[in-house]
Amino acid sequence: MSGPKVTVLISGSGSNLQALLDAQRQGKLPVEFVRVISSSAKAYGLTRAAQHDIPATVHSLYKYNAGIEKEQTAERAAARRRFEEDLASLVLQDGPDLVVCAGWLLILGPTFLQRVRGVPIINLHPALPGAFDGTTHAIELAWNKCQQDGAPLRAGCMVHYVIEQVDKGTPLVVKELEIVPGAETLDEYEQRVHRTEHVAIVEGVAAALRAQGKL
Repeated sequence: MSGPKVTVLISGSGSNLQALLDAQRQGKLPVEFVRVISSSAKAYGLTRAAQHDIPATVHSLYKYNAGIEKEQTAERAAARRRFEEDLASLVLQDGPDLVVCAGWLLILGPTFLQRVRGVPIINLHPALPGAFDGTTHAIELAWNKCQQDGAPLRAGCMVHYVIEQVDKGTPLVVKELEIVPGAETLDEYEQRVHRTEHVAIVEGVAAALRAQGKL
């Protein structure tokens, strides 16, 4: 498969990665996935990558922090910088046109962002712009707020550019969903968000590459 080169960062099951792979297979996303990088060795997304013959690498923050106590803030900060330097080197070796955070649970800090400057990075976040920034619990927080307020809540997900301010980058794709008090369980709403994310991530990759004139 030829086309713009895309690197995908994951941390878990890789269901959004699967949505991208399905879109590629269906001819809806003519790109080349050059590498999948996971922050966890246990991520099922690594299996998905292997099933599609995509190079996959585990890049875990744990090994960088091993043996450093939480109270050793300077040492942990230095370890985090080394982690980001090595992550940047790993990404850049494949020369991607786009980096996609598809369920990547770690913040990409300034060390990484400065090293890969010039390569657009996009992120999938299960909330609307300005809502529940910087949290991995946005779905639960939105659902709980709706139940507590007793009024319908406008929620959803977005794909946005990654900048140093977490979840503050310019949105590329925004998908709105309405939560109605008592209409569905948290699990049901979560599944609805994930189905919407699978559409949004494909649209977001296409939009980012079109913005570069590469699709």
